Amino acid sequence: MRLSLSATPKHRGLALCLLLVLSVLVTAPAQAQQKMNISFGGSTPGGMMYYLVGVAGTIISKELPQYNITQVSTGGSTENCKRLIKGELDMGIVYGPHVYMALKQEDTFKDGPKGTMLQGVTKIYEGETYFVTLPESGIKTMADLKGKTVALGPPGSGTVWNSMNVLRALGLLDQVKGRQMSFADAGRAVSNRQIDAFAQSSSPAGSVKELAETKGAYVVPFSDDELAKIIKMYPYYYAGVMKEGTYKGVPATKMPFLPVYWIANEKVPAKAIQDILELVYKPEIHKKLAQGHKGWTHMEPGIKYLKDLGIMMHPGAEAYFKAKGVWPK
Repeated sequence: MRLSLSATPKHRGLALCLLLVLSVLVTAPAQAQQKMNISFGGSTPGGMMYYLVGVAGTIISKELPQYNITQVSTGGSTENCKRLIKGELDMGIVYGPHVYMALKQEDTFKDGPKGTMLQGVTKIYEGETYFVTLPESGIKTMADLKGKTVALGPPGSGTVWNSMNVLRALGLLDQVKGRQMSFADAGRAVSNRQIDAFAQSSSPAGSVKELAETKGAYVVPFSDDELAKIIKMYPYYYAGVMKEGTYKGVPATKMPFLPVYWIANEKVPAKAIQDILELVYKPEIHKKLAQGHKGWTHMEPGIKYLKDLGIMMHPGAEAYFKAKGVWPK
């Protein structure tokens, strides 16, 4: 229908309605395209990274509607790093040493492309590696794992990499019956006595929490001598203590730690990263993140560690931290 000045009021009203509908139909796709989709890799359910990404993605998407953060379930740090290199993920949670190894094309990254596209956003927390069993299992020390069936972590996870490093440094890698399975499956398998123990990286983790609150959990402690052996073979670990109360009934326990980072692919626009950091470092938003998962409590810039390793910070992160006056000179 063509609108004309000579049309009746009824016809003019109908024509205006049609024009309005057409206008909405034409502009709606353009408005939808303005929202940027950003994929964020964590871990499998039951692992700490899975819940960290879930909490952050929900808050960022709500507070910054121009960005749609999609949580991607992955094996964990190792897979996140490899998929970031391939451009299959935009952001991911990755161990600091994994980014370094990807740049140097070492270890599990030796056959892949050089990880120059990996850029730092911020340090999220310090992650520990430990082994969990039932209190009545008879396993009281790391040496007691000899001959036992132990879940080493999900395929492609940083936990598999960590647990194998630890066991290798202690001369136990060939002495255990290792399996690879998801954190949730491993926790249930220990609870049902189908396996003897499982490895976990970072805390608090859902699989360990569930076990601790149902059947009880025993976290195997490391001696000072064992920690020294691990650090000598793999210098990027350092000795630390999991605090009492992290899990129900579990006392303060010594174990190896390493730093865990929020990493982005270089293709993510600088403005997006700067906008996201502006949001998550707001005190009220940081508080919401920490309420969603305690792991977010420890978020800090962590710039010096990455710079010392020769890893670039994302331009958006650099702009944000320089504006805040925390960029190291």
